[in-house]
Amino acid sequence: MSNKAVVISWKKNLICTWIGQLLCMAGYSAIMPFIPLFIRDHYKITDDKQLGMWVSAMTFFGFASFCVANPVWGVLADRFGRKLMLLRSYYISTIVFPLMYFAPSVLWLVVIRFMISFFSGSVTAAQTLIVTTTPKEHQGVALGTLSSAVWSGQMIGLLCGAFFVDTFGYKWGFIGCGALYLVGGIITHIWVKENFTPIKRTGKKTSPWKELFALPKPIWILLAVFTAMGLARSLDTPYVPILISQITKPEKAVFYTGIVSLLAALGGLISGILLGKLCDKFPPMLVAIPAILFSALTMLVQSLTGNLYLFGGMRFMHYIAAGGLDPAFQAMLAKITPEAKRGSVFGVAASVRVLGVVLASLAGFAIIGITGQIRAIFICSAILFALLLPVMHITQKIMKNYKPED
Repeated sequence: MSNKAVVISWKKNLICTWIGQLLCMAGYSAIMPFIPLFIRDHYKITDDKQLGMWVSAMTFFGFASFCVANPVWGVLADRFGRKLMLLRSYYISTIVFPLMYFAPSVLWLVVIRFMISFFSGSVTAAQTLIVTTTPKEHQGVALGTLSSAVWSGQMIGLLCGAFFVDTFGYKWGFIGCGALYLVGGIITHIWVKENFTPIKRTGKKTSPWKELFALPKPIWILLAVFTAMGLARSLDTPYVPILISQITKPEKAVFYTGIVSLLAALGGLISGILLGKLCDKFPPMLVAIPAILFSALTMLVQSLTGNLYLFGGMRFMHYIAAGGLDPAFQAMLAKITPEAKRGSVFGVAASVRVLGVVLASLAGFAIIGITGQIRAIFICSAILFALLLPVMHITQKIMKNYKPED
């Protein structure tokens, strides 16, 4: 195969995977940001403290299942192919997401959310596929471009979801979510190519968990940073609709949640492309540190303001900074991970990042239980971002002399 053919191959894969991710994230964002309001309206739970605790429970059990399952999906991707894992996440989500609307109680809604998370993980699968089919010198921009699909899909989904939910009710959001996952799966099935060759294994077969625990120490240190990032980034997210309903009229909360979330997605889109390119030109650590500092400052303003316009503006600015942390950390991880283990390592990275989300849901549950205030969540989120700065400084020192395997 010529060099030209290789370049065309990775670019074509990136374009088709980008479209698939755009569609599935549009489906996801057409309904998931409105779930707290769905619980409030569909199950008639109006008390802020009780509503916040149910939102925390759904976040915890949903992401806990993802956290447990994703490393195994990553190891299976290394053994059977990354494209297969991406198709698995698309097609199962197609079936299970619409079932959420028919949950007879909020407890069953939590159970179905648990099932979705266990079998999902399209973003991680797509990232792993792109990393393993893209030349090293283009991985930063490829991951940043793929990240832009996530944010662009969120923008489209939020616009459609806010309109349809506000106009026709929640049902169409759930149905549309499943349909878009299906289309994304079909596009991936037909046009995305992978020349996958399983690694020949000699000697005794080892379990996926043993393979994961055998990873080098510097990789685990960086994975711990992924957990801290997941905690800081996810603490406030489930409670945005509730805070917006306090700032504005409750009956307009769906509409304004869509607009504010759209601004956040636009900020993430800009960030994913910009910081992805910067990570190809500069050490990713130098890109991440200013982004973390700016994330802390903008989150602090969100926690204090009672003005919807200022809140939306700070949400946009926050995601310009925080939205690029994923590509920056992924670029760091790709540089220190052997190619043969990238499926496993990226699976673990997604899992430990989601572990941060699980910890965030527990922390949110505790904060609301103690203070009874939604705003306290946002204040604690700002503090967590600030604490990431010394964590990154320590990580930089530890990784400075590490030489990865070939």
